[in-house]
Amino acid sequence: MIREIINFTENLIEDIPDIMQWKVQPSKGLHVFIEIDEKGQWINHPLQKGIDFDYYDGKNIEIKLWDDCMKFIEVSDYITMDKVGKFDKKKKIHSCSPFAVAFNFNFNDEDKRNLGIRKWGKGEKPTAEQKKENEALIRLKRIEIIKSRLNDYKKNAKLMFFGDNTQKKKQQNLSDILQKQTFKFDAVIEAFYSQFDKIIEEIQKTDEYQVLIDKDYLRIYLKSVSYEVQREYYFKYFRNEIFNDEKLTVNELGVVGFKNTFANKKPFLQHKTSSLIKGINQRLSREDALVLNKFEKLIKRKVLPNPLPIIVDKRELNKEIVKIFNDEKEPITYRQLLIKLFQKTNEKYFPDYYLFNYTNSKDGLIINDLDFVPSFHFYLNEIINNYTELSGKPSSKTISNLFEVESELNDLFVKYNNNTGKAHGFLMGNYFGDKIESQKSFKGWTVTKETLSSFYKYRESIYDFIYKSRRQSITCGMFDDMVYSAILSDINMDEYKNERHSMFYPVREKINIWFSIYNLFNNNNLIGNDMASKVTELISKMSSVAKGETNLETPEDFAFGAGQIVSYLIDRSASSNKTYAMLEPYLQKNKSNQLQDAIAQTIAIYKHDIGVYKGKFERLASQVLTDESNIEMKPLLKYFLAGCFCPCVVYEKTEKTENENNN
Repeated sequence: MIREIINFTENLIEDIPDIMQWKVQPSKGLHVFIEIDEKGQWINHPLQKGIDFDYYDGKNIEIKLWDDCMKFIEVSDYITMDKVGKFDKKKKIHSCSPFAVAFNFNFNDEDKRNLGIRKWGKGEKPTAEQKKENEALIRLKRIEIIKSRLNDYKKNAKLMFFGDNTQKKKQQNLSDILQKQTFKFDAVIEAFYSQFDKIIEEIQKTDEYQVLIDKDYLRIYLKSVSYEVQREYYFKYFRNEIFNDEKLTVNELGVVGFKNTFANKKPFLQHKTSSLIKGINQRLSREDALVLNKFEKLIKRKVLPNPLPIIVDKRELNKEIVKIFNDEKEPITYRQLLIKLFQKTNEKYFPDYYLFNYTNSKDGLIINDLDFVPSFHFYLNEIINNYTELSGKPSSKTISNLFEVESELNDLFVKYNNNTGKAHGFLMGNYFGDKIESQKSFKGWTVTKETLSSFYKYRESIYDFIYKSRRQSITCGMFDDMVYSAILSDINMDEYKNERHSMFYPVREKINIWFSIYNLFNNNNLIGNDMASKVTELISKMSSVAKGETNLETPEDFAFGAGQIVSYLIDRSASSNKTYAMLEPYLQKNKSNQLQDAIAQTIAIYKHDIGVYKGKFERLASQVLTDESNIEMKPLLKYFLAGCFCPCVVYEKTEKTENENNN
């Protein structure tokens, strides 16, 4: 897989030469360019905006020094935050070059307490003056800390870039030009640091400095040493430091950070069957590591989609994927990307590809999933039928691709708004990560324990089914469990107001989904091919039973008929709070004879209210109550619930009035 990523990146850079400049932007904050001559004199002060400094607010791409900002960040930024410690062991200065000093104004809570910086609590509303004073204190304390770290940073930066003597520099293959210039600009570097206090004082006079706060950066570049010179030094440093840990480097092959997890930190992730050297099973050359670093940059800049499909031996298709993803003005989802791709290329499926799913976290790139997919079949031809006869809904709708299945499954995992009670699916976008219910997006919402348990139990299987086209990853039993848990959640959350159930539509929509796409998960064809038509057949059968034309014959007939009877009895209930929670006692019955007893007891309570529907009700109820099969109810719950929420045949109108109903 790692070789495929390397080949993919190299091909992409070759096919789209400017791709490494896509979506690149400076750090939000103040960028200052200092010029010092060979005599050590600072020659570009006072500083002028648009000439010597510029401020980037994270939005305005029209700043005059945009190109300079991008170039000099490129040759001074850190590889990883861990490597910052080689320049400043306390990691207060974040640049990694003797030609630049960069830092932000972010303090953790402990530092704020120690430094006397206020952190406003909930409900506290500081005045504008208090806020201004606090922000000024933040800048003051940060500058004090940076000044205290400057000497160590300078010493370490020069050592990292130039070595400790001339002989070492020659051994490190510096160009002849750099050899001659090293001594020439050494005085310039010394002057840059010796005049740092004056430089800061000048910067503090600008209006732009006064707005720097939190994660805003102040980046100070020594521009009098040319970009080309800085780039050659930086690239030498970058190449030497590209590996995670030189102690783990063997024969110029090393470990790259975003792929490997060290076994001593997480031994359960260690490969047990591969041959290891110093505990690491895969090392890369520096050239490969540099390519992977470019890949990681493209990922972090959101130039590549997530998840990312890397199609084997389909270079043009990989290029097309990246171009479609970046051609849109607004970010598009993976589903939108593939729909556009299949429409544009007329491809029917992907053969042989790797799927790379990742998260850009504050701690770096996290690989969620990396897997080979032998074949991805995008198109489907499934029908969602409106078995429950929901008004305002079409009698059927077509499911034409895998992502439309994902949308249907998304409705099985919902959170309920605490104010409105409305449900909103949360499956999509949450296939990875722990404790998603603790996320900010869940504040003010309720998730039932049934839904949460089902979500964590099945999300990986759903991801594999949708994104890897693995039909075997979800079985009928798993699908039953998902839908049942979802319906149970709706039942528990139902409210009955103004003779209306809040979960009237959600429950019935889930019944429609349950029976309509059930065969998608029938991997071994154990149930035949009639599940999609089963509900229609059962409704017809119940109608005939209620008319006295036929009898209940199968376990499915019994379960559906029992559901019809229970639905009718709940309608007859005199309770002022007729929520769907009244179904729970029936759902808890393990055997059919237990369910029959519960139904009989309820009939005894409401027998006086059977009324005009007595004939149909009696015929159907008689068949349900006299069934002697005593079967397990768990496999039949979907039929029971379908009976509860499909139109009740007891209410069916007949062409002529049944005289016996009036007897």
